[in-house]
Amino acid sequence: MLGKILIFTFFTSLVTSQQNECVITEFSQVETVVTHCTNIIITNLTVPAGEALILDLQDGSRVLFEGNIIFEVAYWLGHLVQVTGNNVLVEGAPGSILNAQGEKYWDGMGGNGGVTKPKFFNIATSGGSVFRNIYLLNCAHFCVRVAANDTHLYGWTLDVNAGNLNGGLNTDGFGISHANNVIIEDSVVMNQDDCVAVTSGNNLTFRNLQCYGSHGLSFSMGSSSMDNDNGITKNVTFRDCLVANGLYGIHLKTKRGRGLVTDVTYENIKLSGITEDGIYINQDYMDIGNIRRPFKIKNLKISNVYGSINGNLARPVHIVCNEDTCSDWNWSDINIIGTGRSYCNYLPLGFSC
Repeated sequence: MLGKILIFTFFTSLVTSQQNECVITEFSQVETVVTHCTNIIITNLTVPAGEALILDLQDGSRVLFEGNIIFEVAYWLGHLVQVTGNNVLVEGAPGSILNAQGEKYWDGMGGNGGVTKPKFFNIATSGGSVFRNIYLLNCAHFCVRVAANDTHLYGWTLDVNAGNLNGGLNTDGFGISHANNVIIEDSVVMNQDDCVAVTSGNNLTFRNLQCYGSHGLSFSMGSSSMDNDNGITKNVTFRDCLVANGLYGIHLKTKRGRGLVTDVTYENIKLSGITEDGIYINQDYMDIGNIRRPFKIKNLKISNVYGSINGNLARPVHIVCNEDTCSDWNWSDINIIGTGRSYCNYLPLGFSC
């Protein structure tokens, strides 16, 4: 009986009387609060090295991050934050920061060597869930994986700007995998790899993103095996975005495996200070020169892409594809200024290379 009283006293001490909110300030409280509460505040929390902040939320839960959420350092794969739930709201209070301390991992090798680096934030929600106004600082490796359905992200800041001078690599911003009906908008990404990387999903919308130092608004599809079938990725739109001071602006890359990406739209994309290719579509990713691949790229619409590229080798447009698998591309109003020459072995309708 005494044990039950102590557990009850511990739990009720976390709940404020006026708003029925459960407040987490210690990592040991997380599992109990998430199990029993639907209105949760996480404030100035330190997550121990090698542990994940697992938020397996009840339907309709609300979570607010306050202050500094710091993840102590351990060389493991992560993810450091894992969120599941149906119709949940997860948001950051003004001034709140989730800090992965990536500067303590960066070694210029990314995920291809050096110390093992954890991925940061994993979202696997559904049912009209919303994530808003969240600030992630110094991702050690990939920042955000979205494997969600019917989920909306907005007001995010992914700040890995310090990685430019301190060996940050493979710090992808938003990675989309097996997601459906997802919107990501009104967000800023400062990193050293893809701003957005779509590997699979349907009905995806990206609006009003600002990408700095990145490898662009990307698709990264296929697999290392020619036999793998990667399915269909369909209805993906990028609109009203800025890509500045990075390697590429728009980058659609496929590997060996079979699959189809179709009904893709890029519209109103501004480029500034791109150092390699303004638009780069390469069917020979990780195997330069091999374009006889079965992965299909169909119904690709690109319109009103404009701005500047830097350097004599930078190309406004670079297309490496073949007519057997690339079809029904319609482009218009491509105005990318630079001294380099475009290269295209496949010509979209409405565009002269």
